[in-house]
Amino acid sequence: MNSGSMDESAPRRCLIQDKRRLADVEQKQDRVRQFLNSCGADALLLQDPANLAWFTAGADLTRNSPDSCQTSLFITEEARLFATNAVDSSQLFEREAFGLGFQLKQREWYQPHSSLIEDLCRGRRVVSDSGFEGTKNVAKRLQKLRLPLTELEVERYRKLAQVLVHSVEVTCSHVRKGLTEAAIAGELSHRLTRRTITPVRIQVCADGRNQRYRHWSFGEDPIENYVTVSCVARRWGLHCAVSRTVCLNEVPQDLWAAHQKALLMHATGIFFSRSGQQLKDVWPKVQRIYEKFGLPSEWQLSDQADVMGYRLPEHQLTPGSEFELQAPTPLFWHPGVAAAMPGDTVLVQNGGCEILTGSTAWPDLRVQVKGHDVTCPGLLLIHDAKVAAKTSQDQPVHSLFQGFEFHDEPDDTRVDSIWELDMTSNRSVFDESDSSYSEESVLD
Repeated sequence: MNSGSMDESAPRRCLIQDKRRLADVEQKQDRVRQFLNSCGADALLLQDPANLAWFTAGADLTRNSPDSCQTSLFITEEARLFATNAVDSSQLFEREAFGLGFQLKQREWYQPHSSLIEDLCRGRRVVSDSGFEGTKNVAKRLQKLRLPLTELEVERYRKLAQVLVHSVEVTCSHVRKGLTEAAIAGELSHRLTRRTITPVRIQVCADGRNQRYRHWSFGEDPIENYVTVSCVARRWGLHCAVSRTVCLNEVPQDLWAAHQKALLMHATGIFFSRSGQQLKDVWPKVQRIYEKFGLPSEWQLSDQADVMGYRLPEHQLTPGSEFELQAPTPLFWHPGVAAAMPGDTVLVQNGGCEILTGSTAWPDLRVQVKGHDVTCPGLLLIHDAKVAAKTSQDQPVHSLFQGFEFHDEPDDTRVDSIWELDMTSNRSVFDESDSSYSEESVLD
């Protein structure tokens, strides 16, 4: 055998068409077709990364630089094509969008991308999400095409939420006194990145720092008593978020009191987020709870909820927001009281909300709203070795703070992507040692 030839006995990877993604793209094209008819246009030009990921059912076309557009989508009633350069086209058609029915128009990398788009638009009535060269900007109207979610997007949200929650909770279980906020943020980022998830925003707020700086990220300060870890993560272009709080050795009474109150707003928001409701109709019910418990102006200190999707956020809840929730739509509730900052992503359904970021391992609290239980995250209490040694074995521990075993991912095996594993509810998605996955598939 020549040194440069392939080993015929080695397993080969083949490109396999993802029929579910193809069906999802076809569904998106149907929406665009109706949209073009409604506005009397011949074609839609997409250059916003959020819209590119949406229409392609999750392709990443940003080249890790969302500020520089090197690939555009040009969609007519009957066709869809990528406009890109010769350098990116192979990765685009072999890895990002294989078998999804796209055509290709390309130039060399040193030729202006704008010239390629001008050729496509010439002589056509084109609307766009960028206003390119005088095309009519319809970016705001495109949000109605991205939501509600498709069946494939709902399934992906459930998978993304499961992995995100696990990564945050395992990271929280490793918190110890003296660790810096940055160290915790780095550990969480590593857990997500190795699972091919992009950490979009990480907040590690130690000892109430978020009470003054509500959008604090993380710094070099060591953790002394407690910390809240919040993360927004992205996969397939979709965004999901969650927050968890850990206390070391004891739970401060002021934090516990604030957390209980925050959960009342949290549960109320989740319960009343229903399909067909405008956010301005949901908000007064949450605001009333703030007022009922003596916190009439607390909500003005931080934002309360965000509609999630391919953009972060798709829409932010405000007292006068006319955004109408339509099932299925993801919504991130994150009200705050003092230093307490619970947060969960839910999926608005016709019959209520599905809590995507719920956990079977984290301590929880059940809040009753209109006679119905809403499960909310509690506080995790971690004792260091010295404190644990002083604690009697038969001394009762408050169940709300009682920790569980948080098993990390094994490091002795590797797979191309967590998404190729069997995601059944009866087994951990991180138990990879005996998991089978396709040796041929290179798609998600």
